[in-house]
Amino acid sequence: MDADSGDFGSGNKLPDDLTLDVLSRLPYKSFCRAKCTCTGWLSFSSNPHYCDKLPKPLTGFLYQKSDSSAIEVASLCPDDRSFDTSLSFLPRYEWLELTDSCNGLVLCKYGRNTSSPSVANFVVCNPATRQWMELPETLLEPEGHSYATKLAFDPSWSPYFYVFNFEEKRNPVERWACISKVAIFSSRNSTWFMDDKWEPSNQISVDCQPHVLLGGKLFLQTSSCRVLVIDAFHNTEQPSHWIFDLPGYKPTSPMVDCLTGYLGHKSGVLHYVQPDTGGRTLLVWARDGYPHGDWNLKHRLSMSDAFGQDIFLDEHFDGFLSCHYDIQSLDLERGLVFLCHFAAERLLSYSLSTGKLTKIRDGLRRYLYYVPNCSMFPAKETEKDQDVSEP
Repeated sequence: MDADSGDFGSGNKLPDDLTLDVLSRLPYKSFCRAKCTCTGWLSFSSNPHYCDKLPKPLTGFLYQKSDSSAIEVASLCPDDRSFDTSLSFLPRYEWLELTDSCNGLVLCKYGRNTSSPSVANFVVCNPATRQWMELPETLLEPEGHSYATKLAFDPSWSPYFYVFNFEEKRNPVERWACISKVAIFSSRNSTWFMDDKWEPSNQISVDCQPHVLLGGKLFLQTSSCRVLVIDAFHNTEQPSHWIFDLPGYKPTSPMVDCLTGYLGHKSGVLHYVQPDTGGRTLLVWARDGYPHGDWNLKHRLSMSDAFGQDIFLDEHFDGFLSCHYDIQSLDLERGLVFLCHFAAERLLSYSLSTGKLTKIRDGLRRYLYYVPNCSMFPAKETEKDQDVSEP
């Protein structure tokens, strides 16, 4: 076979439609291997006319029970066993904590008998390729601080991944937090560097909030319904950061925090999905530019039709409101919104195309959306390499 042309032994190049038919029958993992052997086949995956017919990675949710270090998967295809999502290939740590997942990579915090409480140890792995990388230790402040750790990886922008360890200083009296500094790890040179140029009392917290890496910029949803943007972090110099508002309804007190939305993306465009004030409709917004730009309302998704009910908010004796469901994750490329239904204690998927709900599994956990990626970790670059190539 000619690896550049896609010939199959006979010396004649197969028509595109026939080649597409052959490739569409392959399991996703085999398709990834095939793309690496033929530039012609690789071009199919970047062609919008063909990509809908090609094999797609089977997705699911990683989760961890509170009484165990074992990591489990709730697959959208329960019969699939293509990837080692239990992470059994990792070294035997004393404990392992599932921390984040991004575009096929998984971030965990781990501990050993010799671990010091003043440092944090992280490992990043790829369950599809069984590769893993232990990060150098990063120091922790002893008291009065909390940490939110985010994994950022976008193979369409760079083959390297980044880890952001946000140090947040808490004010227990006024009940707000602010970012004091961020330790940033780059797999490009396997080092941490510090971003400590933050305004005092900035009241920005990204703990337990979604984030998106697009075009080399990290977008983080904040607890105050805004978006924090971090740019130029890949040069190991002082990054820049700025803030812009999220669209739609903004909760005015903790009593209605249940109606906050979820940040995502589709086709390289930032999106935001949020319940309306009664929870009966999900509003899908898209941002047309940054830092200057506007949010545009793209879709209204009826939760009343999906759940067969009109009341979604409950008021408690202390005045707080709770919504019957919560947005757990988004995959707008596949037209899916993932929800946790609290009364039924169930993880569900909602299809934008059909308006139907599908049960994924029972149980309320912290779920991390996982999409396999078969690309290998690139080699670490030297300082000389970095001088001649920028992401």
